[in-house]
Amino acid sequence: MDVRNDQPQGLVTPGQRAEYMRQGNASAVLRAVLAYGPVSRAEIARHTGLSAPSVTKLTSTLIEVGLLGQLAPVEPTQGRPRVPLRVDPDRTAALGLHIGVLRTTFGLVGLDGRVLAERELAHAELADTSPRAVADQAVRGVRSLLDDRLGDRRLVGTGVSIGGWVDGVRGRVVEHGPLGWQDVPLLDLLAGRLPGPVVLEQTVRAIARAELWFGAGREVDDFVLISIGNVQGAAIVVDRTVHRGPGAAAGGIEHLRVTDDPEVRCPRCGAGCLSAAAGDIALTAQARAAGLLGPAQGTPAGEGGAAGSGLDLERLVAAARPAGSGTGDVRAQELLRRRARRAGRAVATVVDLLNPSRIVLAGGILVAPEYLDDLRAEVALRSHRGPAVAEDIVPAAFGARTLVRSSAVPALERVITEPFAALGML
Repeated sequence: MDVRNDQPQGLVTPGQRAEYMRQGNASAVLRAVLAYGPVSRAEIARHTGLSAPSVTKLTSTLIEVGLLGQLAPVEPTQGRPRVPLRVDPDRTAALGLHIGVLRTTFGLVGLDGRVLAERELAHAELADTSPRAVADQAVRGVRSLLDDRLGDRRLVGTGVSIGGWVDGVRGRVVEHGPLGWQDVPLLDLLAGRLPGPVVLEQTVRAIARAELWFGAGREVDDFVLISIGNVQGAAIVVDRTVHRGPGAAAGGIEHLRVTDDPEVRCPRCGAGCLSAAAGDIALTAQARAAGLLGPAQGTPAGEGGAAGSGLDLERLVAAARPAGSGTGDVRAQELLRRRARRAGRAVATVVDLLNPSRIVLAGGILVAPEYLDDLRAEVALRSHRGPAVAEDIVPAAFGARTLVRSSAVPALERVITEPFAALGML
């Protein structure tokens, strides 16, 4: 008799329950090493609440499968040597691929979040930026990268990120205005052509997931990542999970009103919104109108992105900064200061609505970090939390250039949270 057929549907057997517990404990060990490593087994037990024998057994297995590695023993002043453990940075990797406005950036990322290799392909090389053309270009580039740089690493999957409105569960880009994409089945275009499993995520949420595991969000269970750059968006993290809402439409902040200036009007919402008043494109347009820049030199890279060399945003920031014995262009300084204050009004709205433990800033606004205090002051002025909120507003740990890392994190997450299942050990 097949006892499985007599088993009530949905019942978890004792063996399955034990395996789930073992997997959860292994994940706890991995997360402790990521957050606090290099750490000894005794420290892991203290951070996780697991018994010393359980930690010893789990770490041995995780070392055997190449997820953890041992460093040289540390000789104590008394007692036995302490053997620090760290996440193995080389043996396991994921592929991260970001599709931006001007280029596709891709590379390999280790389990510790370190970028092992990175390349980019300009969309200017394509006849058009149709979804099929961009996908084909990305696949060709990835194949070349893997041939050159993968070596004997174990590849656990691919994370793909793109800006705009993205429904990763359905594998679709619902809307991407700058690229002109509408309801694009992106995962279908990439199916079977990239190392699997392939996970699709919206750029700002992908950056939040990278900060959650490897950056500014490691020590807190809830935070909001706010990206102000070429486009604007927010990722809301609650209980260490990114909130998406119906249709994955959560986090739209670009049309929050931030100014009553009658000269600032968004073509879509008709108001002085965050996009029209404080986005990178709006800022550089204001700079050109003021005679601070010549003809447009390009658009900031990616969806949250830093400006590349010679592009308008960097030129504006360079003009504002003192050079030699000079003081910098006062008009450029005022534009950047005004942008920071306007962005602060949007941040204050998010703070009052969600009351997060931390606000993490990302995108082009980090290209001029000297103006973040102006943003903080505006939030303190307008939020009911007052001046105390300023210390909870921090820049993303990886700055403006984190596209490959953040794209790969959704693929790495499964290894961190379900290590045995991800490696086919269940």
